[in-house]
Amino acid sequence: MAQEPGITKSSLALGAEDFVKQLSVRQKDEIEIVELSRLPSSNFDSEYARGLADLVYSAAERSDGIIISHGTDTMEETAFYVEMVYDSQVPVVFTGAMMTATQPGYDGISNLRDAYKVLTSQSSRGRGALIVFNKDILSAIYASKVESERANAFGSLQTGKIGSISGGRILFYYRSKGHIRLKNKIKGRVSLLKLHYDIEAEFVEKAFEITDLIVIECYGSGRIPPKLLPIIERDHNKIIILTSRVPNGYLYDEYSYDGSYQYLVQRRVVISPLSSIKSCLLGKLSLGNEKDYEQTKEIFESFWQ
Repeated sequence: MAQEPGITKSSLALGAEDFVKQLSVRQKDEIEIVELSRLPSSNFDSEYARGLADLVYSAAERSDGIIISHGTDTMEETAFYVEMVYDSQVPVVFTGAMMTATQPGYDGISNLRDAYKVLTSQSSRGRGALIVFNKDILSAIYASKVESERANAFGSLQTGKIGSISGGRILFYYRSKGHIRLKNKIKGRVSLLKLHYDIEAEFVEKAFEITDLIVIECYGSGRIPPKLLPIIERDHNKIIILTSRVPNGYLYDEYSYDGSYQYLVQRRVVISPLSSIKSCLLGKLSLGNEKDYEQTKEIFESFWQ
C-alpha cells in the first residue's frame, strides 16, 4: 500500500513486480511472479483461501519455495488454512507490512527480504506454512495478529515464535509437531459466538437454526451461562466447538456446576485447543471433508497430543 500525496487515505499502489525489484536475489535463483489479487485482505474469505491453496500446490510442484505477500488483517486465517491442507516439503512463507509504502519506517521490503532468507534456508523445508514478520518466524498453526498498528504485529501467545532472523542467519528453535491434514474442500455455514454479560439466548437460538457448526468463545477456562445450556443440550445434529475468549490458556477446570468445563465435556461438544478464528476454519474444512461429530472431535483432539 502507498499513501497518495496530499491525502490521508492509502491505495494499493505496489504490485508483485515492484516488490521483487527490491529483493537481493541469489544469482542462481529464478523468480516466478503470480499476482492473484490487489484487494485488501479484509475482502478475503475461505473461498479465497481455497483457491490460493490450489495455486500453492501447483506452484510447489515446480518451485523450491513460495512467498505470499498478504494483507495483515486476515493473514493468520489464510496461513492456517494453507497449513491445514498443504502437505509438501517445499516451504511456504507469508509476510506483509504494517506501514504504507510512503510512510517513514515502511516495513514491507525488510519483511519481504527476511521471508526470502527463510525461504532459501534448507532448515525451512518440511515446516509447512510460516509467517515471517519483524524478524520473527511463526508457525501458521499458532500465529495470531497481536498488534493493530505496530510493526511487531504477529506473535504466538501459547507457544512463542519458532525461530528468528539475525543478520543473514536463520535460527529455528524447535519444530512444530505434526497434525492431521485435510483435503482442500469446504462446505457449510459456521457461526462464531463470543460470550458476554448480556448475550441473548434468542441470538444463540438463531445461530443454531441457520448454521451447521457453531464455535463458542467460553468464559475463562470453559464455562457457559446456564441460560444457554438448554440450546446446547438440545437433540440436534449441529457440531459445537468450544474455545476460550481469553487470549492465553486452554479449556480445563475442576468445577462441576452446571455450565462448567467438567459439565460441558460430558455433552456432545468438541473442546478446541485452537483460537476461535482457527476453530471456525478447521470446522469448515471438516464439514467440507464430510466429517461427522466423532471424526471432527478426533481432528481437533489431535492438536492436544
